Amino acid sequence: MRIFIDCTHTANHTYKNTGIHRVVRQLTLELTKLSLTNANIKAIPVKFDGNFISKVTSLYPENETQASKSNLVSNPVITKIINKFNLFVYKANNKIRKASFFKYLFYKPSITTLKESDAFEGVKLSPEDVYLIVDSNWDLPNSYYNFLKRLKNHGVTIVLVCYDLIPLKFPEFCSKDFCKAFSEFFIQYSSLVDRVIGISRQSAKDYLEAKEKGILPNTNPNQVVTSFRLGCDSIKSQEFQVTDDNGSEDTEFKSVLNEQYILVVGSLVPHKNIKTIVAAFDLLGDSNENVHLVFAGNRGWDLETDRLIELNKKYGRFMHIFGSITDSQLQLLYENCYCLVQASFYEGFGLPVVEALQHYKPVIASTGGSLPEVGGDFCIYFDPNQPQELYKALTHLLSSDAYYNQLVNRLKTEYKPFSWQESAQELLSNLYK
Repeated sequence: MRIFIDCTHTANHTYKNTGIHRVVRQLTLELTKLSLTNANIKAIPVKFDGNFISKVTSLYPENETQASKSNLVSNPVITKIINKFNLFVYKANNKIRKASFFKYLFYKPSITTLKESDAFEGVKLSPEDVYLIVDSNWDLPNSYYNFLKRLKNHGVTIVLVCYDLIPLKFPEFCSKDFCKAFSEFFIQYSSLVDRVIGISRQSAKDYLEAKEKGILPNTNPNQVVTSFRLGCDSIKSQEFQVTDDNGSEDTEFKSVLNEQYILVVGSLVPHKNIKTIVAAFDLLGDSNENVHLVFAGNRGWDLETDRLIELNKKYGRFMHIFGSITDSQLQLLYENCYCLVQASFYEGFGLPVVEALQHYKPVIASTGGSLPEVGGDFCIYFDPNQPQELYKALTHLLSSDAYYNQLVNRLKTEYKPFSWQESAQELLSNLYK
């Protein structure tokens, strides 16, 4: 059996080091490794080019450190300028993408797109093949639908990994354009997908409920919906130097690593509940004046969230944003943080939770979505609508070394990380269920 792993956006480096892209990279790597030791499967990473698919040889930018330079600057004024520029670029890209969407709306696949007798790299497509969509392909052109339809004509099994249905469940957290494109993708493609595999039991449950309520079409009676668990392996630390555009060592990033800081990982989007985190941090006040708050995630997604942080009086001194960081930089942030806060209103999984736990760092998480499922009884939980609860949890942690050390020691002795290899094996088994 051949498994074509669609990782289009990750292969094109559309967004750097987001949670989905870390998942895509790890699953693709592990599935490829498994195919080397299992003669019954062959995993082939591919990307869609608007007409057909081509093989992917690498999912990493050529120079990760260089790619992150513009987001690691020590001057808050420069950071604001870069933030505004990034926002401008993001909006411009959105307009270009919309133009492309309408361009492909009436797209007619050419005779060379995928003829019945066509082959991929010299091997004819067959009913034994699986096309696994692990990336966030909701914004690809309509030619992608025509392509998948042709795959169906060849008897290829189409499998979709479902991360979450936030635009359908909580449209108030997303832009109208995002909600529209996302819902159109899931509604249109549902009949083509043979299997939907959620990244958590909660994610799979949400998909089934959406079908039952008529939010998603229930026109495919043979569609199978299951779930698997994401993994988490420690990334080996790599020696690197954080520099700014002038080649000098970045003092802000380096100095923060030596401070006591609360870490927040993920893009600065509304459903991440940044407002509650900032409110709780402000409540800590002068009693914890040496504690820092670090956001590691892409900005420019939501102007209100960016301003909430940048207009705070602590921003630049005790509050920091590091944008498109590399895997090595993220590893350092986990290794040196005091604790992690995951305050989301909803998560399909919550990768930062397990990433922090496997570094033996205490985690304060909300009860949103799958977070209690993922963190089990190893996390401290709070209501995402109550900043006061997050404040109390942080205060308890910061005020008692004994309590903090008790949590850390328990993680070291009892927490068993679920590896990416195990995750890939579980995903693989779901292809047969």
